[in-house]
Amino acid sequence: MLAKTLAVGFISLCLQPNSAVAFSFNVQPSTLKHEMQTLPRRSFLETTAAVLVATIPTKSNAVVFDSSVKQGTLQPLTEEEAEQRFRAGRESVDYLLKHYDEICEGGGDNMRGYLGTVGTASGLFGIRKAMKALAERADDIVEYTELSREIEQTIEQADGSAYMAIFTSTSTSYTPPEKYFKDAKIEVERCAKSMDELGAMIGIKF
Repeated sequence: MLAKTLAVGFISLCLQPNSAVAFSFNVQPSTLKHEMQTLPRRSFLETTAAVLVATIPTKSNAVVFDSSVKQGTLQPLTEEEAEQRFRAGRESVDYLLKHYDEICEGGGDNMRGYLGTVGTASGLFGIRKAMKALAERADDIVEYTELSREIEQTIEQADGSAYMAIFTSTSTSYTPPEKYFKDAKIEVERCAKSMDELGAMIGIKF
């Protein structure tokens, strides 16, 4: 009885003139109504049940970025807050590397979330402001500035590669997304190394 109710409800939704369900299956409501009238009861229920099962999302091994968490801030940072932000950024990089393949399965925008270039939840969001607030700790401001810029560049490069992976996934490009994800990983590894070096300059150990 429940299956019949679900089937009838689903088909009724498809019959609506502007039904998103009907649209997604490229079925005209008039055609669907005709099929309902001519299809035997048992076949109708079996066919509808199959469609319902096909529309249920399947599980994925992808590690999907939780954009609902709001860790970032656009407000000025104290030195203590800046250190916490820098540590959080390094933790985000570490997590990204440890779960890289699973994160890539979620697509380019998923990776960009971990890079802090999409959304505000990543520890890398606002990393430039954190490094600027910590600059007074550095004995060699020139080297510190160069390392800070290198960290920013690695994030920008990784973001660019992740962005390209989005389009190659849906285009006829001969370059597979995996190539861009591989390039992005190189930049993320460089970012980790540079953050460790910059942290050592200002007394931050991981």
